[in-house]
Amino acid sequence: EKHQAKKEGNLSVEDKEMDAWDKEMKGYLFERKVKATDRTKTPEEIAKEEAERLHQLETKRLARMNGDFEDDDLSDISDVENADGKTKRKRRSSGKKDNHEKKKKRGGLSNPDELDSDDEQVGKKDEAKHEVRFTADGLVYVDKDGNVVGKVGDETKNDDELSSSEEEDSDDNSGEDEDDRSENVDSEADHDLGGSDDEASAADSNEKESENEFEDKVAVEFTKGMKVQGNYRANEQYGGKEHWYNGDVTNVRKDSKGKKIYDITYEDGDFEEGVIEENVRPIPKSKEQKEKERNEITEASMAKKKKEKAKERASEAIPFVFEVPTTLDALHDMIATHATTGSDASLIIQRIHATNSVRLNHKNKEKMQNFYDVLLRRFVAVGDAIFTSGNGGPDLERYKQLNAITKTLYGMSQDSPECAGAVWSRRLGIFQKALAKRSRDVEVTPLGDACEGEFSAWPSTGTLLLLRALPHIFPPTDKRHSVVTPAIILLGQILAQTPVKTQYDVVMGLFCCGLMLEYTKDAKRLPPEALAFLAGVLRLYADDVDTALIDSPIPSLGVGCRGPRLLSLRKRLNDYSSEANSTVQLSIEKDDIQSNSNPLSTLIFTLHLINKSMEILGLSEEASENEAFAEITKSLLCFDGTNKDFPLPISVKRLLSDTARRASSSLTKRRRPLQRRKGATAKDLAIKTLAPRMEDPTRYSMSKDKGKTQLQAEHDRQRREYKREHKAAMRELRLDSAFIENERRNAKNKADSKAREIRNKNFAWLEQEQATMNQQVRLGGGLLKGGGVGVAKAKAKSGKLGIKKGGKF
Repeated sequence: EKHQAKKEGNLSVEDKEMDAWDKEMKGYLFERKVKATDRTKTPEEIAKEEAERLHQLETKRLARMNGDFEDDDLSDISDVENADGKTKRKRRSSGKKDNHEKKKKRGGLSNPDELDSDDEQVGKKDEAKHEVRFTADGLVYVDKDGNVVGKVGDETKNDDELSSSEEEDSDDNSGEDEDDRSENVDSEADHDLGGSDDEASAADSNEKESENEFEDKVAVEFTKGMKVQGNYRANEQYGGKEHWYNGDVTNVRKDSKGKKIYDITYEDGDFEEGVIEENVRPIPKSKEQKEKERNEITEASMAKKKKEKAKERASEAIPFVFEVPTTLDALHDMIATHATTGSDASLIIQRIHATNSVRLNHKNKEKMQNFYDVLLRRFVAVGDAIFTSGNGGPDLERYKQLNAITKTLYGMSQDSPECAGAVWSRRLGIFQKALAKRSRDVEVTPLGDACEGEFSAWPSTGTLLLLRALPHIFPPTDKRHSVVTPAIILLGQILAQTPVKTQYDVVMGLFCCGLMLEYTKDAKRLPPEALAFLAGVLRLYADDVDTALIDSPIPSLGVGCRGPRLLSLRKRLNDYSSEANSTVQLSIEKDDIQSNSNPLSTLIFTLHLINKSMEILGLSEEASENEAFAEITKSLLCFDGTNKDFPLPISVKRLLSDTARRASSSLTKRRRPLQRRKGATAKDLAIKTLAPRMEDPTRYSMSKDKGKTQLQAEHDRQRREYKREHKAAMRELRLDSAFIENERRNAKNKADSKAREIRNKNFAWLEQEQATMNQQVRLGGGLLKGGGVGVAKAKAKSGKLGIKKGGKF
């Protein structure tokens, strides 16, 4: 019934789910089964495997470049690509077009991929004149004087246009040829379908002749005894007809003119002398032999093309192993040599780290520490290029380059945290000193707009983007961190002390506010500098700007902020249409900062950060929102609707009302009076249990209980439980008895050792006294008698043991 319903497509939802589950379970049967290991690979093992893989690929690439294909199966080179994937040669200049067409007509070019001599000379001259360099605008050509001549991709576009135009012309010219070919094919098909026997035999002879064309092209030297075919008495045949018969060469000689002639004995017994070389040919091979030879020749030619393609690819490919560059110029030279796009530059950086990781050898620590600092400077350079030229299109993709560098920095920080922390600390110190220097230069250098190339006291875009990547490398939630804590202090100093004069300064300040909120949101820290700056920016759009800036919470946005473009931000809000308000975004690129939509995007982004900060810090347990957001609340009250000349757009009014509503709901909480902290409850002091939750043992059944009644299964379960408990009790008793016996023996040994120590001490004293007495007796002089034991004592009394009676010698 279910099978019939499945055929008709009337399965229920439950049946469909069960059917899908059955398919998934059956699919697991075909998965590869491997033996489970008892551990995962360590980071050192993973790094070693990756380095070995890259070294093997580099060895293979170098072997291909040198033409060594001994152990190379060329599996990455496809046959279709070699057979049909002939790329059209790009033209360097249109002036060589006529010469190239003339050469093609004469058959001068045998290979469509090879270059003309003129093209090669032009290419060599161009390479000699210009040099490829990687700059902020990507790969460019630089002459001997260092001037930028053009971008690398420009000439390829012109070449593509020329090639496309040539293809169109060739397509137009080849249309008639294709029609003629199709007509010929149709006529041939008609003859094959409805031709006579004579025509069929002629076609067969043509096929044989075409099969023998390849053999005729190959020169064969006929020797005595060789089996051949001879054109029997060709001179006597009427109309030049040919009759070929099999035979053997019986003799080879030369005529009076020096040409070879042959004597042939045919298989039917006939004999012919003086057959010229044109009337002798080798015996035609069978179709199987011819097909085999063709396949061998085709395979050989394909293998040769594969090797040529592999050698070309190897010479153009990016190396897999690099030496560690110790300077930023060395890294840029490496990228300019091997990379053509931003993804290639990122790949080079990743391979440098993979082949020289600290996990491979601890001796790489010093050079990888230098490379870490080089990457930080590279990050700043790419970030500055984003401000100047934007993302750079699909070729450069600078934002993706920053993402790739961040991942590499994170991996290197995991390899050696101490080195990474030291490099970051030194780099943050450099940023702080540069900020102090710019602050001092403000007194002697007038401030200007950085978008116009003038002096600004704010850090560059690349520096702030590097600080944006910092919390992705180190944890920002630590109470004190050797890198993150100084970075937060530096951001606060930038917001509090850097003067604001232009729109660029406001955008960079908002960027720093967003960074401080990003650093502190997980740890629930309070960033007062960021909140004060947001309140100051909000006052730039107040109804009465001059009055609002007098009470600005931050000095840089106070009375000293008298830039004409900043004071006219409220007026410029109306220049941007209200229809595009929903799509406006704040950007750090120069062109977007100078656009007409920047005032509106700045205000919208400021309100967004205020809402975000209220979401993070609002309704906290300490009830400190009223004081933390007091300045923001005052700034919101500056929008009282008194400025009728420059009304706010509808979208901005809606955002302001939403922000004010959020502030009133989250900042009006009354603070609870101070109370003595209560003692910890029993629930707080209880240790969290980690014991697993067990199932009901009465519902647990073993496979051996299948087929038994419930009473018998319960009886067997209790019997097994009793047996386990009995074994456990016996084991505990044995352990306890062994422990008690060990303690008893230790106590007895301790008591015996004390008595033994006293006895040994007395024995030592008695032995010392007896030794002293024996020493005095030996000295003689009649002062002391006795000493010794046994026979020695009797001899001492008689004075016969070395001492005369009376004590004299």
